[in-house]
This record gives sequence, structure tokens and C-alpha cells, in this order.
Amino acid sequence: MKYQRFLTATGRVASLVAAAFLAACATSNVASNRTGWSDYATITTKDYEPVRIIRVTSEETKERSVFGVVTAHRGSQITYDMLIAKAAALGADDVINVRIDRVDKTVHSTIPFFEWLIGYSERYSYTGTALAIRYKDARPAAGSAAGPAPQDAGETRASGIGGGPE
Repeated sequence: MKYQRFLTATGRVASLVAAAFLAACATSNVASNRTGWSDYATITTKDYEPVRIIRVTSEETKERSVFGVVTAHRGSQITYDMLIAKAAALGADDVINVRIDRVDKTVHSTIPFFEWLIGYSERYSYTGTALAIRYKDARPAAGSAAGPAPQDAGETRASGIGGGPE
């Protein structure tokens, strides 16, 4: 009797463990090259002329305490906005062929577990390069804040950062 209850309890525990493992696993098949993937994207081609290759650099430092918890964060990664701002300063409209390189400048200990226990610093250096371009037949995009909308002629649009009028 006791042996049978033990087997029943063991079976239930094994079933719960198996269910927990199976429920925790998830597989996703993301294939971006399949047929029809870009049917919903609108792609327009415009003639452009290259302006110049631009380069943006940035440094990021993270201070980590015990167990790798981030306590301080200085600097930033390179963003698309940084590249666009540099291109706009040159009179360009857009950037293409974007490449961002990350170099790990962290000095690691020979005993990683020791670093994890007492804390450490991570340093990364980023270099972003892109080709700044100017469109040959540049027209403002539909819906852009380039000028007054037809329904509110004479009024200037707000920046759009809040969604509504100010």
C-alpha cells in the first residue's frame, strides 16, 4: 500500500516536472527570405548622389556590483539618430550602408567567478560608419511636418512629439 502511494506520488511529481520543462520550451522559426515576406512593404527607389562617408564614435561604461548588477551606466551606444545628425550637418538627406562595430575594452580577470563576486567594470567602444547621401529629386514626404496641412492653411504644425496641438 505504501509502495503504491509512493509510486503514484513519484509519477505525479515526474509528470509535473515534465510538464514544466515542456511548457518552458518555445521554438520560433523566423525566416525572412521566404516568399511573400516583403509583399506588405512599400519600397521606393530614388536617385541619389553620395555626399561623404561619415564616422561616429561613442564609448559606454557599465559599473557592475556583486552578482553583476549594473550600478552605474555612462556613455551610450551608437544610434541611427547620431548618424543622421552628422549627415544633416553635411547637407545630406539620409544614410545608407550603415555599419556599427563594437570593441570590448574590458580588462578581464583570469578568474571570472571572482569578478562576479566583487564587481567589475565593462568598457565598450563603438564606431559607426555610413555613406551620407543627398536625393536628387527631394520632395517632402506625405504627412511630414514640412509645412502647413491643407485643412489648417496658414497655421504651422507642431513638432508632433506629443501627438496633439499645444
